[in-house]
Parts: sequence; structure tokens; C-alpha cells
Amino acid sequence: MELSTTYSPSDVEDKWYKKWEEGNYFAPKKGKKGEAFTVLIPPPNVTGRLHAGHALDVTTQDALIRFKRMKGYETLWIPGMDHAGIATQSVVERQIFETEKKTRHDFTREEFVKLIWKWKEEYGGIILDQQKNMGVSCDWNYSVFTMDKSLNKAVRKVFVDLYKEGLIYQSDYIINWDPVLQSAISDAEVEHKEVQGAFYHLLYEVKGTDEKLEIATTRPETLLGDTAVAVNPNDARFKHLIGKMAIIPIVNREVPIIGDEYVDMELGTGALKVTPGHDFNDFEIGVRHKLEVINILNKDGTLNEVAGEYAGLTCKKARTKIVSYLENQGILIKQEKHIHQVGHGDRSKAIIEPMVSKQWFMNVQEMAAQAVKAVEEDRTRFYHKSWENTFFSWLREPKNWCISRQLWWGHQIPVYYCQNKKCETTWASEEDPTNCPKCGENKFFQDPDVLDTWFSSGLWPMSTLGWPDEDLMKQKRFSTFFPTSTLVTGFDIIFFWVARMMMLTLKFTGEVPFKHVYIHAIVRDKLGRKMSKSLGNGIDPLEMCRQYGADSFRFTLAAGSGYNRGLNLDPERIGGYRNFINKIWNAFRFISPTLGNADHVLPDISKLSVHEKWILHELNETTKVMNESMEEYRYDDSCSAIYKFVYDKFCSSFIELSKPILNGTDIAAIRQRSTVLKHVFRKIVALLHPFSPFITEELWSHLKNEVEDLLIVQEYPEYNNSLFFSKEAELTHVFLENVTNIRNLRAAVNIKPKEQIKVEIHCENEEYKSFFMDSIDGFSSLAKVEELLIKNKNSTRPSKSIVFANTHSEIFVKLDGVIDLQEQINRLTKDLEKNKKEFEKINKKLQNENFMKNAPEEVVTEVKSKASEFQELISSIEKNIESFK
Repeated sequence: MELSTTYSPSDVEDKWYKKWEEGNYFAPKKGKKGEAFTVLIPPPNVTGRLHAGHALDVTTQDALIRFKRMKGYETLWIPGMDHAGIATQSVVERQIFETEKKTRHDFTREEFVKLIWKWKEEYGGIILDQQKNMGVSCDWNYSVFTMDKSLNKAVRKVFVDLYKEGLIYQSDYIINWDPVLQSAISDAEVEHKEVQGAFYHLLYEVKGTDEKLEIATTRPETLLGDTAVAVNPNDARFKHLIGKMAIIPIVNREVPIIGDEYVDMELGTGALKVTPGHDFNDFEIGVRHKLEVINILNKDGTLNEVAGEYAGLTCKKARTKIVSYLENQGILIKQEKHIHQVGHGDRSKAIIEPMVSKQWFMNVQEMAAQAVKAVEEDRTRFYHKSWENTFFSWLREPKNWCISRQLWWGHQIPVYYCQNKKCETTWASEEDPTNCPKCGENKFFQDPDVLDTWFSSGLWPMSTLGWPDEDLMKQKRFSTFFPTSTLVTGFDIIFFWVARMMMLTLKFTGEVPFKHVYIHAIVRDKLGRKMSKSLGNGIDPLEMCRQYGADSFRFTLAAGSGYNRGLNLDPERIGGYRNFINKIWNAFRFISPTLGNADHVLPDISKLSVHEKWILHELNETTKVMNESMEEYRYDDSCSAIYKFVYDKFCSSFIELSKPILNGTDIAAIRQRSTVLKHVFRKIVALLHPFSPFITEELWSHLKNEVEDLLIVQEYPEYNNSLFFSKEAELTHVFLENVTNIRNLRAAVNIKPKEQIKVEIHCENEEYKSFFMDSIDGFSSLAKVEELLIKNKNSTRPSKSIVFANTHSEIFVKLDGVIDLQEQINRLTKDLEKNKKEFEKINKKLQNENFMKNAPEEVVTEVKSKASEFQELISSIEKNIESFK
């Protein structure tokens, strides 16, 4: 067969992905397990492009689904996309402004939403094709979009049911307000950045006294909305003031001085201005003390009419003017520079303003408790288990969820308001109504807000499988594939997505949405920094696939994935694993001429040689490790096992040991060795397939027999008790240990790689000695030994040789006639003098009484250790010099 001298990913990847897709290999098919295994893809934004984090996400999922498919499960990997309300609307708004100088308000809502759908059809979903470049084996027939009609049906049912139960309600509450998007946004959409600011120390008068309270704030403009001053009731400095009134500067508003244990007596001045309308903590204080809420902001972030002469100014400009006024009035007594965290919108980059607004909320208290219980009862298990603490940290003290957003793109809230003044009924409906259910009139309007994107994606485990439409559920085989098996995602959305899926799915089905949650690492650059445009340190997965091949890139990501929190991705490491992929290709090129001599099944075990039993034993042990580690999501352990087996056992040792046999004249031995080589290589490509599917499928096409199907649906290798050969493994291990030691001795005296050498091995173990004698061809192949003598340890030591001793053998490499002995003696003598000088320096410290008395114990121990190392080295050099003489 014709094989190129180097592996070319571009010639292989498109070919096999097309065959997998056209052959419907990604669709679920019943296997030997008789069980289903379902994975949900975390839906990427419709605006998204593949980045390194996505690449890790889909690599670990695809490795898992390919593994389970080969293990005989009926596998389903469901793909899809999220409509990404804020992100998508922002993209289209920016586009129409750049092309038409218009905003969304120049269109009706219906016209603008049509523009977004048009953009989605033309430009959205590029990331799905990019995922295919990575080799993902999703069943694309199941692909869904969170704005599909079937998913909208699920959204409306959940909303209406919870609304009728009183768990969804409308209330004035403090939320994250984005003044550019002019919408509430979730905590997940807020980025906290360090900003250079200041602490402004202000004096608030206490009514009816000469006392003044010193208060420090980073936002002096918010004093316009102050409705209290708080102190800790246990603070002796201020106890006598609780119940009195403080006077707010500028507005001269009288507000109560209240006692609240939230105030930290050790932090700041001990007195806190309370602005319930514009600070999350202050809002909670306001709720506890029934304080008035004053909103000082317009929706665009400027100050409103409450601010009087400062109305219409941005917070930044108003702050400058207010600070100047306070300073002139003697109210500002000092100003200190201060770096603090300020929330910014991750889309708009605007400073987020806490603001009290009428929003829709979901009461999650009971649902959160049920989600916690499910994990505590091990109905859902996190890998690694430590991530459960992250899950619990929010759900054990949950806040009710603000589910409304002031956008046009998204699932519009299915609440309707009758416009009949005599009726004014408000109701929720799963279907678009034609009239008011109370008065019958058809004059009504729908709530203009849309639902938080996390609301629809929180239904993902159910809605992707057709719920609640019974016909669609049967079509998508809901009862077979739900609950899903494993969720693979990053730790940054445990709060925002994993928890919500748990709560909503338990609420509406009584089942957990998934049995396992594997939390993968966050991909960072090679220095451990977060990848960002500003740093210019991002890695383009598609470029990595083009440069190194998808298999190399995938293997790199998988090899770095286990229970770690961060994966530092270095392109050079990808290059290193490309060498591994090429190594496999070249190994196949070596064995491919022998395939014609190979049988389809292994010969009788009793006929196998020691080395053949050893390689089957090592393959079997690797198979065991890979099966066990994949079940525990230890991709790193699995990759490490196959990497070491291929490199150290198969290529470096077994192939080299096979060359004398394959180049010999013993037809039976050639046939047997060819059969073992083929068997082992078939297992290698099967074990490796989940991580590097393209090259393995290509190699399988040369290895399979005529009736066998593609590798993607072959059985994954299993551990076989009959291939446990401990004695043969032990013998080969000591043999290879001696080979390594001979190679190291050769390197130590610079013997040329092709130079033949004479070796003596002194050993007392008769079994080992016999095996060494039987392995003369092996020593010749692996260490270029032309003459090997095996003796007892009490035998005379050969002259002019260099020696190495291990636990079972003393190995002597004879040097006479191989190297210039005098040159080696001169070199070793120089090394000896150098090391003696170093030893003298260290020894002087040990002879110094002051050093021994005053130096820390660990330092003395380290110096003693170094002295001992130099003594051993000096002794070894002296012995070598003596042997050379």
C-alpha cells in the first residue's frame, strides 16, 4: 500500500468527516450495553466564533462520546446554539448604525426582530461549522436553537406554570442596569475591573447636636439618594446617635441614623451612608429598616430631576461638580486615592449602575433546596467533587432570580394586560390570546420585556428532547435519552447555567437533568494569563488545526485536562504532540509491509515469545488505565498512558526488537511477530480514537478486514485477564533497564551511536542470566552490543571498562579499542579536580562551628546532602579513572 512519508492532516480530515456525516455515524444506534448515553453541548452564542475555551469544551465532550459509542452505548450528543439576547441585539444594532445611521428605535419592534432573524440566517452559527473542523461527532439532526418554536413552547409553559403558582412575580428590586443597553443584565454579564478612584470623606450633621458624622464614600454623587446613615449597634462611638436624624448635604434631607450589624466597625469610619436605590447592600439594609428608595438616575445613566441642578449630567461630571461644592462648603474634609473593583457590562463596556426597577422575578428558594438535595443524595455527582462547594455556595443562600430584560430580541414575556379601563386584567398565557379572558375585549398588549437568556438555556436538558410537546418527545425519544448522562462545562457558569438547569428540570420532571457534571479547566496562555484581545495572547483553534492538525491539537487539550482549574496552552506543546501523531504514522509505515504476513487472530498464547507476551501485557495494562480514567474524566491520565505505551514500549522497544525477526528467514517467526504487531497496532488506534479521530480512522482503513465497519463504531478495547503476564513483564523490564543503562554508559563516554561495543553483565539471578543470554539479538538491536558475556557478580571485573550497577546487575562496557582511553582519563581527571574543589568549599562550611551552630536546620541538611552527593560523584570518577588505567 502507498503511504506518504509524513502524515498530512489536510488530506485526511475533510475526507473522514464527510464519510462520518454522510454515513450517519453520529446518530444513536443500539449497542452491546443496551443503555443510552446522552451529552448536551453547552450552547454557544449564535454570534460566537470558536476560541480556545470552546475547543477544550468540544474536545473533552467528543472524546467522551466517542469512547462511550465504542463501549457499546446508544450515544446521543445534542448540538445547538443560544440566541444570546444582548450579544446578538448589540451586533445588529451596531450594524444598522454603521450602514444606515439608525438605531433600533427607528424601527418597529417587529421590523427590528426581522432584521435580527435575517442576520442570524446570513451570519449566525459560524461556530457550528468551526466545531466540525475539530471533529465533533454531534448528531446534527438534533440541532436546536433557543428561539425555535418548540423551545419557545417550553419557555412559555414553564413561565405560565410558575406564574400561576405564584413563583414568578413582578417587583421593584435592585438590579444590574446597563445604561448603554438600557436593560437589566445578570451577574454573569458583569465584568469587575480595577479602577483608580478615591475615598471622599464627608461630614454629615446630626440634627439638634453639634456632632458631625465622618462618612467615606467612593461615589459622592449618590448622596442625592441617601435615605439613612447606618452604624453598628455594638459600636460604642455611635450608640448614642441611633434614632437621631442626620442631614444630607446639598439636598438637606433629614434621614434616620439606624443601627445595623452589616456595618463593619473596623472598616472605614464606622458610619455608612445608605443609598437603597443604587447599592445592593444598601438595598438590603433598606428592606430591613423599611427605608424610602430614591432613584436618582435616568435609564441612560444620567442624573434625573431628583438631582436638581445636576440633572442631565453623567455620574462622572456630576461627581466633579459635587466634590467641588462639598469642598468649598467644608463638607469634604479629605480625599484619598483608592483602587477598587467596578462592574462593567461585558458587552457594552459601560459602568453598571445598581438601580431599583420594576422587574420580573422567579422565587427559587424551594427549587434551590431540591437541587442541593439532589447533589447531596448523589443523584448528580460533580467531577471533581470539590466543585460541589461552588454549586452549594449559591444554592444554599439563593437570591430570587431577575428574569426580565429590556430587549427586543428574545422570548417575550407571555404576560398580557387588558386595556379596558373597567377590567385591566393581567394574565399569562402559553398561546397568543385573541381577547381578554375576563371581559372578552381584544384590546390588550403583551409585556414588552424579554426573558433572560439563561431562562431558555436553563430548560436545555428538556427542551432539546422535545419537552413538553408529546409528539415531539416521542420523535426525539425523550424517554430513552432523558435524563442526560454527563454535562461537560466550565466552572465559571456553575451558578448561572448548571444550577438553573438543576432547579428547573427537577421542578418540571422530578428528575435530575444529568447524572454527572464534569467541570473542565479554563484555558489560559502559556504563562497562565487569561486570554484577551488587549493582551494579544489568544490562540485561534482553527489556526492550530491548520498548522498542527486537529488530532495534535485535540490530544494537547485532552492531555492537559483532568481535575485541574487551569490549562496553560503553549503552541510549542501542540508541536510536541504533532511529533507524537507523526510517530504513530511512521510506526504504521514500518509495520505496513508486514501486514500481508499477519493472521487475523493472535496465535496460541503458549507459542508467544517473552517479548510478545510483554507487549501484550503492557497493552493490556494501558487499556485498563484508559478505561478506568475515562470513566472518571481523567483525560490526562488516559492520554499519558497511551503516549507512554506508544513511545516507550511499542516504538522504542518492541518495534526495534522485532526488526531482527522480520529481517530474518524464519517464516513462522515472521508470521507470528507480524500478527502481534498488527494486533497491537489495531488496539492502539482504537484506544487513541476518542482523542485523535482522524489519523486513527485513516490508519484503521488500512488495518481492517473487508467486513469490518469504520473505526468510529468499533468496540473499545477492554482489559483481558488472560493477557496478564507478570513474569514476562518482569523479565523484559530488567532487560530494558539494562539496555537503558548500557545506552547511558555509551553516552557518558561519547561512544558514537553506530559503534559496536562489548559488554559484560554480572548477575546472580539465574533466571535473569538465562533471559539475558536469550536476548542477545535484543541487546544488539537496542544498544549496539556485538559481544555479550553473562557472569556471576564474583567474577573478575573486566579491565579498561566503565561500569553501572542497578539492583540486579553490574554492567560493564569495555572501552579498549572503542575510545581513546588516555583522552577519557584526562577528561575525567579534570572533572575530578573540579568536583574536589566544589566538595572542599562545602566541606569547609561543615567544619565551621559557627555555621553548624547558627544556620537553620534545613540549610545544614541541604549542605550535608550536597557534600554526600559530591563524595559519591568523586568516588565514581576515581573508580572510572582506575578502570581506564
